[in-house]
Amino acid sequence: MKKSLIALAVLAASGAAMAQSSVTLYGRVDASIGSEKNTVTGVSTTKMFNGSDGGLTGSRWGLKGTEDLGGGLSASFVLENRFNVDDGTNDDAGGVVGGFNGDAYVALNGGFGSAQFGRTYTAYDGIKALSVASSVFDSAFTPTAQPSYTVRGANQIKYVSPSFGGLTVAGSVALKEDGSILAKNVSSVTAIYKAGALAAGVGFESGLTGDNTMVSGSYDFGVASVSGGYATFDADGTGTDASGFNLGVTVPFGAFKFSAGIADGKTETKAGSKVTDIRGYGLGVTYSLSKRTTAYAGFKDTKTKNAAGAKTAGTRLYAVGIRHDF
Repeated sequence: MKKSLIALAVLAASGAAMAQSSVTLYGRVDASIGSEKNTVTGVSTTKMFNGSDGGLTGSRWGLKGTEDLGGGLSASFVLENRFNVDDGTNDDAGGVVGGFNGDAYVALNGGFGSAQFGRTYTAYDGIKALSVASSVFDSAFTPTAQPSYTVRGANQIKYVSPSFGGLTVAGSVALKEDGSILAKNVSSVTAIYKAGALAAGVGFESGLTGDNTMVSGSYDFGVASVSGGYATFDADGTGTDASGFNLGVTVPFGAFKFSAGIADGKTETKAGSKVTDIRGYGLGVTYSLSKRTTAYAGFKDTKTKNAAGAKTAGTRLYAVGIRHDF
């Protein structure tokens, strides 16, 4: 009798623990067919694109879970793999080969905010995402002329605060470890304020070769939403400085969304002499076939000119595709 009661107690306790935790399998598959032309050489290629190369987003699958620890605390994790849907291989962009090459972190969450440990987006990436929120769906069709930055940090500690009257601050440090390819720690801090349809923020990142600073914002008018941002890069030593801005607009119309974006930027020496001009524009439309499936078409044209005005790089992209979330 006692053994039965003990067994029932164990099962009850186990059931309670399971009821307080959850694990979710999720993913996204995005593929398109189109043409990519090098407008300097004139070489054009018709191909099937992985979503991150010529579509809305990269394809991925992942696991995420949360456990209620009581007292207002919870533990959570994300393990995400990015892959190329066109040939089934792993997407090894960012120097991570195979495995969970998207996010891979564990977090402790509570009234204090969220503390994340592992590989995840840098705090600075949130400011960039805000700037292109309405620019051709933040996709492969989105033109950008802003300086490059560290998108994800490995060996990273990241903190995201709760909202203080609409203001959220975040900070991250990607640690240089023995044997790491990093020359130094990559640190970033951001502050984003949201009030109704308005969002605005500022961010700073001390990167591998210099410092990035960016201001961005967005506003949803209902009939249309707009976003934009301006960023600068101050290179270490005698490196090349850079600056650039982007603007975007998205207009919903029933199951359709139409979007356009422009970008303009430049690089220059420490003495202020121009090195390159970078310009681009993009157009796109999506159609929601369901809550989880979207058809789309997009176009992007970008070009880079040197100080003499000669085009040194350029790409023209056309594609139509479909994305499915699960």
